[in-house]
Amino acid sequence: MTTYFAPSTLSKAVAYMQENQTTKIIAGGTDLLVAHYQELDRLPGLMDIGNIAELKTITTGQEVEIGALVTHEEIADHPWLQQHVPALCQGAAQVGGPQIRNRGTLGGNLVHASPAADLAPPLMVLGAVVELTGSSQVQVPLEEFFKGPGKTVMEPNQILTKVKFSKPAANQGGAYLKLGKRKAMAIATASVAVIVTVDNNRLADLRICLGSVAPVPLRAHKTEDLLRGQRLDLLELAAGERQLQAEISPIDDIRGSAEYRRQAAGPLFRRALLQAINNVGVTQHG
Repeated sequence: MTTYFAPSTLSKAVAYMQENQTTKIIAGGTDLLVAHYQELDRLPGLMDIGNIAELKTITTGQEVEIGALVTHEEIADHPWLQQHVPALCQGAAQVGGPQIRNRGTLGGNLVHASPAADLAPPLMVLGAVVELTGSSQVQVPLEEFFKGPGKTVMEPNQILTKVKFSKPAANQGGAYLKLGKRKAMAIATASVAVIVTVDNNRLADLRICLGSVAPVPLRAHKTEDLLRGQRLDLLELAAGERQLQAEISPIDDIRGSAEYRRQAAGPLFRRALLQAINNVGVTQHG
């Protein structure tokens, strides 16, 4: 018989995990229940963190903090986030369908560590860090969080409690694009998030992260290095696409072949980059 525990505070949850490190954490349940629905009664234990109010908050300003239990729908519909980090809202809005978006959580999306996770690329280009709480509290850059499909740096006694990032500056713009087999309820065949910094008609800086084209959400550092500093009217887009295609390591699966992903990633990146540049200065940064 599976032991079930539903703490009302984070401190109780953390204390329980120190003593019961084989316990599975359940939040929205949209991943765990699907993965274990035939063996729920044989799991070593379940800790339901859905009642912990302090993990359900969104704090905005120069520094943004989003609790692990905030749902995809809450992110997608949040007026401040829509205004200042629309790429993150675009990612959240493309997770599953309405039922999944209203149950699934930010923390669950990241901890599940799918290479196709919709929230990982926009958060990674925002320079996000995750807060892990266990015997102590640690901050881990999201880029260092994923270790492989379904694998993260988290220890068995840790809980992902929040995600933090800085508000983009007025001369920055972002975009998130996803390629799937249909418009909705589709896991990404390929996805890309871009954030650019424009100064004096030049691409002063940019960050690129791709999903579903490598074992983990992938920063395209070499493509960033190639395009950084170029004039907006002289961007070497074709060379950027080729470099990006060389950086990724897609696989064949039911959603698409490796070659299809490689060919699709280039144009998808070009569209996201141009969209991000067009979005510079569009949002109000009050």
